[in-house]
Amino acid sequence: MTAPPPKSLNEAVVEIEQRIARTRVRLKPFPHIVVDDLLPPSMRRQLDQYWPNADRLAASNFFQRGELLVSSLAQAADGDEQAFWQNLRAISVRSNRAARARLQRHFVDKFRPLLGPAWRRSLGGAAYLDRDAMLADYTGVVDLAPHVDHARVVINGFVYLDDPDQPTPEPRRGTMLYHSIGFAWPSNMTIPKVVRDRFLREEVEVGWRDNRLLAYINGPWSFHGVPRHDLGAARRRLLMFGALLDDTTMERIYDPELR
Repeated sequence: MTAPPPKSLNEAVVEIEQRIARTRVRLKPFPHIVVDDLLPPSMRRQLDQYWPNADRLAASNFFQRGELLVSSLAQAADGDEQAFWQNLRAISVRSNRAARARLQRHFVDKFRPLLGPAWRRSLGGAAYLDRDAMLADYTGVVDLAPHVDHARVVINGFVYLDDPDQPTPEPRRGTMLYHSIGFAWPSNMTIPKVVRDRFLREEVEVGWRDNRLLAYINGPWSFHGVPRHDLGAARRRLLMFGALLDDTTMERIYDPELR
């Protein structure tokens, strides 16, 4: 039986966009989508091939996390590797925008608590930063307490990526989504533990699966985290992207305390 010809980049992206558009939006505990097998198999294999060494990843303030923009990788590479990073950036951006379109009807969950009943008029023609993606990996003990992301983040999304060099020890934890008992929090400031323990309850864990996308509305009750577990020598690898309000929109719609 003759194998089908490989899809072009645009054909692969269109297929992803259509799958995201058909994906059911899960409303509990807050609007989110889960899409399996996001990246085409050939691109997923190349991502392992070209994944940067730890010394190329910039340290962040999230535990032992390293991160690097895909555009930076493309600028530093050439030949086939450069083409790969350029293609990954393109597919990430269009997947990101498709996720935003799928979740857009739920923007009320984010903006009404922050801007009030006239949030649509206040938001107006918002502009978004959504033209890049980031690689990130964690090592050692991961223990990400429940939190919401910064108020400028409208949609957050990431793709889980297995480590081919060192299998992650069980149990492999994904992302925990929390039910809020009448509690909201405007941005990514630290929540006192006594408040978290009293008003947040684990509701559903989006389990770890290679090449699985989780994307969600980042509203004042979009509490999520990662339960404590020890990765050992393995890496928790992510392809991250999202939709952020640009600086002009931030200055126009938000109180200075939220910027």
